[in-house]
Amino acid sequence: MPLPSSRSMGALVRCTFAFVWIALSPAATAAELDPDLASRVDAIEAQARSNPDAAIDSLDPLLKTAPDQASRIAFLTLKGTSQASANKLDAADATAAALDALATPEAKAAALIVRGFAVRAHGDLTRALELANEAHDALPADADLRQRYRLQMIRGSLLFDLGRQADALAAYRDALAIAVRLRSKPRQFRAHDSIATLFIEAGELVRAADETTIASKLAASIDEPALLAQFWDTRSKLAQAQKDRPLELVAAQNALGFARQAGNPERIETMLINLGDTYLKAGRYRDALQITNEAIVIARRISDPHGLIVALANAGQAEIRLGLLEQGRKNVEEALDLAMRLDSHSMYAGLLAEYGEALEAAGDYKHAINAYHRERRASRALAEASRKGALLELDARYQSEKKQREIELLNRDNALKSAELQNRSLQQRVWLLAAGLMLTGLLAVGLLYRRVREANQKLAENNRMLKVRGERDALTGLFNRRYFQEAMHARSGNEGFAGGLILLDIDHFKRVNDTHGHAAGDAVITAVAQRLLDTMRDSDLVVRWGGEEFLIAVGAMPIEQFDRLAGRLLHAISSKPVRFGELSMNITISIGFASFPLPPAALPIDWERGINQVDMALYVAKAQGRNRACGIRSIDARTEAELDMIEGSFEDALRDGRVILAMIPGDSPGSA
Repeated sequence: MPLPSSRSMGALVRCTFAFVWIALSPAATAAELDPDLASRVDAIEAQARSNPDAAIDSLDPLLKTAPDQASRIAFLTLKGTSQASANKLDAADATAAALDALATPEAKAAALIVRGFAVRAHGDLTRALELANEAHDALPADADLRQRYRLQMIRGSLLFDLGRQADALAAYRDALAIAVRLRSKPRQFRAHDSIATLFIEAGELVRAADETTIASKLAASIDEPALLAQFWDTRSKLAQAQKDRPLELVAAQNALGFARQAGNPERIETMLINLGDTYLKAGRYRDALQITNEAIVIARRISDPHGLIVALANAGQAEIRLGLLEQGRKNVEEALDLAMRLDSHSMYAGLLAEYGEALEAAGDYKHAINAYHRERRASRALAEASRKGALLELDARYQSEKKQREIELLNRDNALKSAELQNRSLQQRVWLLAAGLMLTGLLAVGLLYRRVREANQKLAENNRMLKVRGERDALTGLFNRRYFQEAMHARSGNEGFAGGLILLDIDHFKRVNDTHGHAAGDAVITAVAQRLLDTMRDSDLVVRWGGEEFLIAVGAMPIEQFDRLAGRLLHAISSKPVRFGELSMNITISIGFASFPLPPAALPIDWERGINQVDMALYVAKAQGRNRACGIRSIDARTEAELDMIEGSFEDALRDGRVILAMIPGDSPGSA
């Protein structure tokens, strides 16, 4: 498994170093540090990039002799972020408390930075961003530019990890402008390197290359191993996106070499993992295993759970590919257990997908199907949690807007009442003037009524849009899982589900995201959705079930017609490539399908159980090589208990004939 992209929990390992460099800058206050003191702080900062423990030891005597509060804040900030970098999180919290005790706005901002870095090491990116934003708000307007640079880089890094690329780019650009004003080459390098990484993730490879060229010149002029290691790591990512495998390998090897020179074990661990992943992709499994085993030793020694997860998973995949199945499964299962204990659900799902592919390639179909089932359950849970979060966010925004409209209407109403009181007072003095004011009041009432009516119309429209958004997938426009569930519950009866279900999954979709970026992945999902709609009838229900998975519900039809429909769907997806910019991607799908109730017993089942059965058929199709449809012809179960036994051991039921399947192969990709 590669060190995951910035949107996943696994990004903590790769992105930590950019964050370390940011947070270890000298903590600036409203007044500039003395030049000699600033030079000393910068030297300790450079030391911390390679050896956080040594930096902490260097700071202790300086703290005892700090000449003023500005110096003390600078030293404590360096100490706290160094402690967090070395996974000494309790010590970092104590240092943040010492900063709070100084009771100044600058110290408060520095304490929030230290806490944000420690929280990020725990894996809570959202809370870390909240702390960074609080630090930004606490910082005085006349604070030193170095502190502002630090906060913009912290915010950019966290926004990037949380998938908010546009906001991250704006923060990085602000930080770069500050670094130029400070004439600080290390800070300029970090900003350009971060922007390059963002462009790589977004698929903007030309712009990424431009930023990398600038970063290369800066890193060479600084000639610091830690910075050069980071540069070559970013260059390896760019080469991977450009599909330049030889350069990717050379860059990853250079990154590891400079990391060893720097001597920071966390940095060495990261570069070992990245090089091991490069070897995996190149099919050099023995080299991958050797490098990754070294990363495992370091991860255990420095107590880095996220790095250990990725290293164990990569080692397990290499062992499985080498035929060491038992040891490989043991390592991957340990990685999965750690991911669940850390609540890294996206990492857990990604590991399972790669685990299944490795087992399938090794011919271990039994464990491969099991891994695919676990990955599907994890992906569904992740999609459901994401959907709920998005819906709650949308509803909160709607409620906020509604409340604001109500406040505006109340203010207008209060203004009208005040005007009416003034009118009554004036009426006692001058009747004609009062009449004029009353007329003005009536006009105001009419205008207010019209605006209230318009506001109500907008409110009704917002309610309608909220309902639509709750029923539709934002990317494809298809109905979503929530709508499908509500529709099926509405039509469910006591006789069980009657009709056909088709569950399909885009083959090797993760490779599209890893190779071409998430924007290309979105283009593939959108194209597949449109081709499904073009193939199906208006009366059929086509749903984006989650991620790269789609579900179709159709009416009852003869089995021969159902087989032809499955074949048409395979052909519709694979017959022409999906284009994205200059890319041309051949895409295939795997399908599981069945028409219910199933012979011979025609046992009534609900639609949820029907989906579970076509899901099992889907994974048989994937295990048999993908680009095919697997249809369930019959299930010999006359009771719920017998059906439970079959679903609990689907492979055994296939072997003894209790389940009969039909396999429909797909066309070669690109064949018309």
